[in-house]
Amino acid sequence: MPEHPDLDPDDPALAAEAGEEEERLRRSEEAFGSGEVQRIPRGHLLSFYDRLREQVLKTVEGRTSRSGKLTEAAVKALLLVPDVFILLVRLILDKEVPGSARAMIGGALAYFVLPFDLLPEALLGPAGFLDDLVLAAAVLAQAFGGELEPYARKHWNGPEDLRVVLRDLTDTAQSLLGANVYERLKRLLSRRGVQLGEDGE
Repeated sequence: MPEHPDLDPDDPALAAEAGEEEERLRRSEEAFGSGEVQRIPRGHLLSFYDRLREQVLKTVEGRTSRSGKLTEAAVKALLLVPDVFILLVRLILDKEVPGSARAMIGGALAYFVLPFDLLPEALLGPAGFLDDLVLAAAVLAQAFGGELEPYARKHWNGPEDLRVVLRDLTDTAQSLLGANVYERLKRLLSRRGVQLGEDGE
């Protein structure tokens, strides 16, 4: 939590806020590390995709989220959310994708589906999927070695080259999320051996 010179560090409200933030980080990490996505029925994942796509398009058309007016970069990123989500679903369902890559991708998918993350969709609406998107991009970029690339290319249906999309998302992650959420997401990923940004920056 950022320090502020006017805040009393012994203030119970401040302590409660810090505790809530730490709990959100812990639950976010649990969601990312969860194997629960393996037990989610395929039909549920596809219906989640349909709802997600509808929510994102509605938000983008209005150009606002519950947290205010969306920037051009946020709009562009939000339009990628359904494409990246369905890529994760297709990769996790593809039995030819190596098990180690599927486990990491499953964690990213669980982070999307389970309700515990750093930017809660329940509070922010679809703009809350920006941290899910950045996390997925970091996981895909890391898992996107030679062995995974053919599978990702087979399953990707976004309008731009996937490598360019992943690079752009990781390059703009801090401005999309804000410094505080970016640093927390970076820590969460590093605990699972995933770097966010070039050379972990």
